[in-house]
Amino acid sequence: PLDEKCQDLIKLGIAIGVNSKGAVMSHTRKALSSGATPEEVIHAVLLAMTTTGFPNMMAAMGWVESVLKEQSVE
Repeated sequence: PLDEKCQDLIKLGIAIGVNSKGAVMSHTRKALSSGATPEEVIHAVLLAMTTTGFPNMMAAMGWVESVLKEQSVE
């Protein structure tokens, strides 16, 4: 019952949790293409802080920002 955007944001969160650079970048692209805004993607990354820790969240933020920059959607 979850729409594609929600599924992609959840998968992004999972990718952040396992600290997978490739998956974080891939699911960022997928979330954006399914209609997520850059703000929604960044919010998903920020939500990871309390579960995965600050260093892991900051690494994911860097990966997400590089995708946003390559797609010029910052």
